[in-house]
Amino acid sequence: MLEITAGPSQLYQLRQRIGEMLGTVFGSDNVVGSLAMEGFLIAFGSHGRSICAEMVDQVLQQIAAMQIDQGSYSSAVTARAGIIWTDPVSTVDPEVVRRRLIAALVVARRDHRSCVATAAQERVGFAEVELTAKLVCDIPAAIAENRLQLNAQDIIACAPQPGFPLEVEILLQMQDRNGHEYAPASFLPAAENSALIEMIDRWVLHRVLGDFGSHLRAHPQLWVSINVSAPSLGNSAFPGFLSDELRQSRIDPRRVQLEITETAVIRDLDQARANIREARRLGCRIALDDFGAGLSSFAYLKAFEPDCIKIDGALIPNVVDPENVEAQIVRSIINLAHRLNIEVVAEHVSSSAILTALHALGIDKVQGFELGRPRPLPQLFQALQSRA
Repeated sequence: MLEITAGPSQLYQLRQRIGEMLGTVFGSDNVVGSLAMEGFLIAFGSHGRSICAEMVDQVLQQIAAMQIDQGSYSSAVTARAGIIWTDPVSTVDPEVVRRRLIAALVVARRDHRSCVATAAQERVGFAEVELTAKLVCDIPAAIAENRLQLNAQDIIACAPQPGFPLEVEILLQMQDRNGHEYAPASFLPAAENSALIEMIDRWVLHRVLGDFGSHLRAHPQLWVSINVSAPSLGNSAFPGFLSDELRQSRIDPRRVQLEITETAVIRDLDQARANIREARRLGCRIALDDFGAGLSSFAYLKAFEPDCIKIDGALIPNVVDPENVEAQIVRSIINLAHRLNIEVVAEHVSSSAILTALHALGIDKVQGFELGRPRPLPQLFQALQSRA
């Protein structure tokens, strides 16, 4: 699994060099990769486990040392590997292998390790990770079988004025074929490390703007906030897709806010910036989600010039103590945002004490279980219809 920060031409050259090196070490017939993949799939022969792990670890060190300096860009590569051991090919279920591979990579990323050899009997807590992998593998079928559910959670203005819109964030929930429901945290973070996240982004935008377009047109006071992943932001085809969905929905684009997750690694910042400019030209608002969660907050604030920032929920519970460092960070974020004429939303507001403290800090809007839990999007439209 590769994480490459580089200019577009460097990205291509680095992937090519890494692929060639892997082919030399493991044999070109044993290495599978494509420009659409975030890494490479390598098949080992019947070497001993320690030898396999040592070979992979050496390769990862070589990859991390690769750099191509070109023009104003510099490059950096992080590589992690998940290793699984299989029975003879004739007895292997490909779906099980795929699920275990994803689980191994999830463990590698979670543990920040360059290499991890894992199997169900070798790691405590592997069952939880394998469940995540199972859900990720099930995403295409869940989309085809309509087992992804759109939920809406209210975003409440602290000082509403007459004519203020009703605003909701669109959230996902997944159902397996047995009817068990899973929260987005169970599958979305892992999906963000694969091409599946772009499939999810497009499905959500099409469902909200297309399938529910007539409901949105019937309730012009409702604004929707929709999450967009880093891979979609880095895809040059995204603005065209967004434009088509907005045109076909026939709703005012100002009612659509795109949320960019601050914790996501945006590898092609230039393309992302261009896509955001185009989304804003179409009329959409831009929000920076999970602000304060990582080191990219202020870089993204400058690069994307958002209309709104949503403070990372992990900072919110301790704002009730004004001397707590999280409370001081939240206060600083609010003051900076207001100087830049940027709206500020606090997420994960879970108690009346937190809500009171946020009001005192001057927050603009709040969101969380204290204000309302997510509910299926059709229920929201039914409630709006009953009020009319």
